[in-house]
Amino acid sequence: MLAVAPARAALEWAGLRMHIGRTGRPRWREDAGAATTLDIPMPFCAMCEQPVKDWLPYPRPETVSPLMGLLEVVGSDMVRHNCPNCRCNDRERHIWLYLSAIGLLDEAIQRPILHIAPEPNIERKFRALARSDYVAGDLHPRHAHHARIDVENLDFPDGRFHLVMCNHVLEHVSDFRRAIRELARVLAPDGWLIAQTPYSALLRDTMEFTVPPSKDQAQLFFGQDDHVRLFGANIAEHFTACGLQGRLYPHRSVLPDIDASTCGCNALEPLFLFSKTRWLTSAS
Repeated sequence: MLAVAPARAALEWAGLRMHIGRTGRPRWREDAGAATTLDIPMPFCAMCEQPVKDWLPYPRPETVSPLMGLLEVVGSDMVRHNCPNCRCNDRERHIWLYLSAIGLLDEAIQRPILHIAPEPNIERKFRALARSDYVAGDLHPRHAHHARIDVENLDFPDGRFHLVMCNHVLEHVSDFRRAIRELARVLAPDGWLIAQTPYSALLRDTMEFTVPPSKDQAQLFFGQDDHVRLFGANIAEHFTACGLQGRLYPHRSVLPDIDASTCGCNALEPLFLFSKTRWLTSAS
């Protein structure tokens, strides 16, 4: 089991403690009949550990397909997208807070980590903290220190990694079922897989074409011109079909004390967390 850590511990790991030290004494607010929440004086970025005056919006709003709104697709926060200090995006901030809150950050840095299509700011933090092997890469590496990694044909032995992070990849690959099987194969028996991806709870199943979509079709129906599908409400079933257990854990259950807008995150984006033998407790 992996328990959701108390909010104070999670915030300390994520860097909010430093922010509190700069901006004044924190106030843990206890409303009648409500959960305790952290009263943060102003927006704060958990990646660069700096206060934020104003989040930067998504830089290319004209490219966003109107279908994404109609389908209520859960993805990036278009309003609180980038940090003006470090330029990290909302997805990076959210993952870092999630990792901190459930105690996985402490655990993972002691064991091998596979980071596919690594988020730049998270990669920097992992490289600074990792006490064991940290392997980062992509299908088309753009940096000398990145490995070439084909998620549909992973060149690693079974059970090699304790943490596998493969965010915003499955909507790109040709055969996502094969990719998930490969991710499960290289995952240690007590390890964890995080695989964030856009999805729509209004769709019963994954939306795909019978032929590869054109760029215009992909942009309209899947939200980006290099996406080849949009996952639906049953996305977790694709992971359990590969021998994993877990689900999509809502922000309110993993980070109940964290106001998403203050930390520049999309409160609707859940944590995609799976394992072969373990599960997250204290998250409803």
